[in-house]
Amino acid sequence: MKPRSRVSLMLLALACSGGSALLAADPPKEDGKALYSKKCAMCHGAEGVAKPTAKGSANLNDPEWQKKTADDVIADVIAHGKNKMPKNDKLTPEQIAALVAYVRTLK
Repeated sequence: MKPRSRVSLMLLALACSGGSALLAADPPKEDGKALYSKKCAMCHGAEGVAKPTAKGSANLNDPEWQKKTADDVIADVIAHGKNKMPKNDKLTPEQIAALVAYVRTLK
């Protein structure tokens, strides 16, 4: 199965489960914090506050953003990118799920 197909299946599962049930029922085996530090913190900051070079990026620790943004939306942006954020077609569905779970801890 192609990586994009696996990501699509994961996103479909997240959408069907209400966005967070899959993550709560099956904790990711990947280390979301380590992945975030390596792949995301350069723009989104260690604490989830977008750096000036990432103008237009969401502050991932903002309670309003956390409340209104579903897990499947976060996973889709991680996988496919948005605005200046590039797509991450090298991440596995498990890594994406781990990143989503870690982003939720930033609130």
